[in-house]
Amino acid sequence: MADRRSGPFVMITVEPPGSTWPHIDTLARELALQGAEVVVAALAPLRPGQRVEYAGIRGVELLPCPIPAATAADHLANRGRIAAWLLSMEEMLNPDVVHLTGYLHAGLPWCGKLLVAGHPGSGSAYGRLCTESRRICRSAFQHGLAAADLVVTPSDTMLTALKRHFGAINGRVIRDGRDPARFTPGTKEPVILSAGAVRDDPARVSALEKAAPRLPWPIVVAGEQADEAGKPFKLDGVSVLGRLHPNQLAPWLNRAAVYTANAAEGPGTSLPEAALSGCALVLGDTAALRELWSGAALFVPQDDPDALAAGLRTLTADRRLREAMGFAARRRALRHTAKGMAEAYLAAYRGLIATRAPDQFAQENRYPA
Repeated sequence: MADRRSGPFVMITVEPPGSTWPHIDTLARELALQGAEVVVAALAPLRPGQRVEYAGIRGVELLPCPIPAATAADHLANRGRIAAWLLSMEEMLNPDVVHLTGYLHAGLPWCGKLLVAGHPGSGSAYGRLCTESRRICRSAFQHGLAAADLVVTPSDTMLTALKRHFGAINGRVIRDGRDPARFTPGTKEPVILSAGAVRDDPARVSALEKAAPRLPWPIVVAGEQADEAGKPFKLDGVSVLGRLHPNQLAPWLNRAAVYTANAAEGPGTSLPEAALSGCALVLGDTAALRELWSGAALFVPQDDPDALAAGLRTLTADRRLREAMGFAARRRALRHTAKGMAEAYLAAYRGLIATRAPDQFAQENRYPA
């Protein structure tokens, strides 16, 4: 960084499969606007042009890992080398707080304060690995979450689940937010949109694909559809847009009258963006999604193509209901903005910094002469 800023200095990781990029992009920008200094340590591959984008953001630096991992399997296979690189970056940069967006490296011998942010999919991607790999991951997750100074989740439901599976942790909920100025409702068209991975198992046809032939509107899916090895596969009955830059996804969100997501609550589904864009939401009936979107979405049982088709047909057939649901979704999303999210994280960082030892990260030793 060329200059010192008034806020804390934070190193934030982006871990495979990289679905947290929209969240991190938003958070890093907002933290910098509020005076923080941010280094984004990218363990997941960058998208084309991403280095150029970050070069233009004052207060944010992008630091790509020399061993990028696109999948959970790659990440686990290169865990030791990636961990060594992360620790070397902490030693070189000396940040006030290390902010991990995954659990695999939480148990490393970090020098400073550690915040671990759990997101939907943070651990589930590792659940599809072999039995021995899952055992290794669970042990690493449990050790790391217990060692973290603070664990953050986007919902109370997720925080409760982490405590149930991994024991007592010091946790806090910070809602995921987006910039309302970047996502506004446009002229809606008869299109149903989804984003992120559609299939939990690449070999098993999803409920959305099974529902597609029974719907009067086309279904469009944004995001790469690939197995754990990164090999792409085709979806049945839907149009796939592939991996899109957020600026490319925004027009689709503005146009789509309906947005659907089956299970995940967080960054990979683009739910906050869809809600801000005024899409009527049809969501899988999970505790986390109920917590965040109850009263602002239509819920259907998970993995039930008949119920999903019926819910989507309800909205495609009723324009007034569809518009009312889109308005309710946007109003709900406006409660949790990017600015509010960044303010909550800044408060968490400052709370951690206030508890460190008096001589830890001495200011005069932060930067070499």
